[in-house]
Amino acid sequence: MRRRPWLAIYSPRGSAAARSSGRRTWKMSSSTSPATSYARDSVRNPLLALTITAFKMYLRNRQVIFFNLFFPVMIVVIFGLINGNGNVSVSMGVVDNAHNQVSQIVLTQLRQIKAVRLNTGSLDTERAALEKGERDVVVVLPASLGQGPVALPAFYNAGKPQESSAALAIMSRFVDEASFQYAHIQPSFTLDAQPVNSRNLSYIDFLVPGVIAMSIMQTGLFSVAFSFVAYKQQGILRRLMATPMRVPDFLMSRIVTYLVMAVVQMAILIVLGLLLYHLHFVGNIAYLIIVGFIGAAIFMAVGFTISGFARDEGAVAAIANLISFPMMFLSGVFFSLSNEPGWLQPITKVLPLTFLANALRSISLDGASLWAVRGELLGLAVWLVIALVLATRLFKWEVA
Repeated sequence: MRRRPWLAIYSPRGSAAARSSGRRTWKMSSSTSPATSYARDSVRNPLLALTITAFKMYLRNRQVIFFNLFFPVMIVVIFGLINGNGNVSVSMGVVDNAHNQVSQIVLTQLRQIKAVRLNTGSLDTERAALEKGERDVVVVLPASLGQGPVALPAFYNAGKPQESSAALAIMSRFVDEASFQYAHIQPSFTLDAQPVNSRNLSYIDFLVPGVIAMSIMQTGLFSVAFSFVAYKQQGILRRLMATPMRVPDFLMSRIVTYLVMAVVQMAILIVLGLLLYHLHFVGNIAYLIIVGFIGAAIFMAVGFTISGFARDEGAVAAIANLISFPMMFLSGVFFSLSNEPGWLQPITKVLPLTFLANALRSISLDGASLWAVRGELLGLAVWLVIALVLATRLFKWEVA
């Protein structure tokens, strides 16, 4: 029989025989044993003991910690960055044909307005942007500006009445102020508002290509990472290496499956948008699939990278969510990048999901060719090389 780790403590009170013989006696006690103390406390206060145990189990679950603690904080921070001040901004194009002191005053004052995203360029460039829905209003400053009463042509987007009205109001007020500041008299020019029939793209037109990009990212990250971590934990990959089956064939079968699922996701979302929301889709399906394959390859490589050092599925969920959620909200999936702070845009513009969403959106809504989205394709190619290098170096066949 196994003896318990009793502790011997001195007792000044012993048996009568022991006292008469002058010998000191020792009695055995387990009252100071840590295990026994914990058991005694559990009996006395079971609620406290169970609460401590439950709290320890909670802290061991990385996925629960992420969704309950970190994810809400991240949502607040990201949405605060996107639109923390709550102000509505308008996109305004200005064609400066005057290039004189008055036109410079107008441009300077407009650049100081936080609600205005000012763009300058030629009339053809700005009109084309207006027709695509990228501008709310385009104002032309004629060469005779400041030389007498003159009407300023102001082309506004008829498909966006709220933004156009706000832009026209801002422009009207500030050209008046600029004129008064220059001439020190009442304004000598006015706006001549002229509607332009743009494509009148709705929010759903903007949203669907972004959601397609997001679904491609989610499939690559989560499906690959979760599957291969589970394979490693179950010893499937190790046993496969001892069979006649070639490992590259096994990997390629999974990759082909994920690529096919990416195409299925694209088809479902496009058909859903067409049937329910009259999606404006004018793109080439083949171009869309090619770009989708490149994006899927990038995020599958990232998924292999995660599965290389993640020990279990809880770690996979935490790491994959840490990568995907910031990109989901900062890469132009749900909101335009122009709504983000200026200091943040240089970072978000080079994210892989940003390149993917922009390319899919240009092909779907503008009918762009692969050459037209070569900048996005170059960015995706760079990310693909980075992801493949990381996957090659970090992926392991056994649990780390």
